[in-house]
Amino acid sequence: MPRPAALSAENFWQFSLSHYARAGVKQACLTLQSTYQGNVNLALLLHWLDTLHIELAVQQIHALIASLVVSDKQLQQYRTMRQRLKPQLDQAGYQLWLDFELELEKSQQHELLEQLNLLLPVPAPAAGTVTSNNLARYCQKLGASSQLSHLQAK
Repeated sequence: MPRPAALSAENFWQFSLSHYARAGVKQACLTLQSTYQGNVNLALLLHWLDTLHIELAVQQIHALIASLVVSDKQLQQYRTMRQRLKPQLDQAGYQLWLDFELELEKSQQHELLEQLNLLLPVPAPAAGTVTSNNLARYCQKLGASSQLSHLQAK
């Protein structure tokens, strides 16, 4: 049975773009990434699931983290290379590097959704009034609880 449209990779991408643009979220995501070695796409996914009232078990969050090992390493290497090259590039050249990094981020989101599809029962649990705390548990695991309200942009 296919995944409901609500949990499609495109819906997750659009949610991420919209949420990341909210005041304070970008900086909180960058802090989560650089200071706490957190994964921004995973944080966005967990927050998205929270807004949909889909609670994950601790083991499911760990499985999502484990699924990111390869793509996270590639993204980190690419990011480091882009930052090193920045002084040598004009604005247009640097923008090309940023655009490609965004494509890598989108690809990682697809990987996360594929893993999520393996973890969640089909069909996905119906959205209800239960408050989910997936992002809070991830931030706590990273020692980044101070970033939670900024990541949620409440």
